Amino acid sequence: SGLPEGVEVVSVYDRSELIHRAIETLKRTLTEESLIVAAVCVVFLLHVRSALVAIVMLPIGVLIAFIAMRLLGMNSNIMSLGGIAIAIGAMVDAAIVMIENAHKHIERLPPGGSRLQAMIDACKEVGPALFFSLLIITVSFLPVFTLEAQEGRLFSPLAYTKTFSMAGAALLSVTLVPVLM
Repeated sequence: SGLPEGVEVVSVYDRSELIHRAIETLKRTLTEESLIVAAVCVVFLLHVRSALVAIVMLPIGVLIAFIAMRLLGMNSNIMSLGGIAIAIGAMVDAAIVMIENAHKHIERLPPGGSRLQAMIDACKEVGPALFFSLLIITVSFLPVFTLEAQEGRLFSPLAYTKTFSMAGAALLSVTLVPVLM
């Protein structure tokens, strides 16, 4: 609608190869992030199961983003995959902080103390702060939703998927992570 009268656009550029490469890059990024998170958890906490809790956050958070996109009838494109790639690093932060805090509570546990109560106390201590910090990061992309015309069409898929991923991570950080811990 923005072109002069008589001008038409004929697409001759097949973007499928580019999209497939972007999907492969996203898979590689998820794998690399999972390995880094596992290494950090194992090295600093000396606990392999804790690493698994943090790693589980990544694919489930991405799955939540894709489910939300599907429910809203949004297609996946380069920019939407970019939004997920941007969110990956921040998505796992809450899980790592929650796990580290639980380890500190368990270290300070007196002999014969309740391990379950220590976990509950650890989750209560940092859970609300983590949830709201992830929501603030999620809300930070609201200005992108106000973009119009070409900019809006270009950047809104990125903003939506980053928002969905971060909202999913916020939800998982106070639901799934405490249960898995």
